[in-house]
Amino acid sequence: MRGPAVRSRLIALRREREAALSGRELLERKREVLLRELQARTDLRDRQRVAAAEALREARCRLAEARVELGGASVDAATLAQPPALALERLETHVAGVALPLLRAARRAFTPAYGSAGTAASLDQAGAAFVAALPTVLALASAEAGVRALAAALARTVRLLNALDQIVVPELAREIRFVEDALDEEERDECVRRRRRVGRLEAR
Repeated sequence: MRGPAVRSRLIALRREREAALSGRELLERKREVLLRELQARTDLRDRQRVAAAEALREARCRLAEARVELGGASVDAATLAQPPALALERLETHVAGVALPLLRAARRAFTPAYGSAGTAASLDQAGAAFVAALPTVLALASAEAGVRALAAALARTVRLLNALDQIVVPELAREIRFVEDALDEEERDECVRRRRRVGRLEAR
């Protein structure tokens, strides 16, 4: 990084150091925001994980009852008769420049697509339970993706801070000292040369 030991270089280096320190301050604020948001969303994700597990447990219990009542083959056939899952909508929110996904699906009541022959109310209840669990599962998926995105952004921010603290700012400080020392030495040499010239002129 050594450059010419001139005053313009010293001014440029000091500006670079100021910019690096200013950038570090912004990164530090971003790190604090990301850390707070990550902690909050981690707590939210953990709560949603419990809610989703409970909703899916209920839906699986209903499905198990239907299998007992109707038999596995009938339940599988009815499942194949159902249309594909609801279309999902993917939105985004942003926190400190980090895109956080938000998954949504239109709320609809469960409508059996299979015939009533060979089925029972327990199968309808199972289908309704799985549809009811969908918003909770989507909320969990959104929270999980958000936590991962925030954790990755926080790691990148910490790496940048470390690079500034351990490499960029110290190297700029060393370069500034080098140029300052070189300029001071040049100024001292110039003072000595001026004194010698004055001495020679006086000796004449």
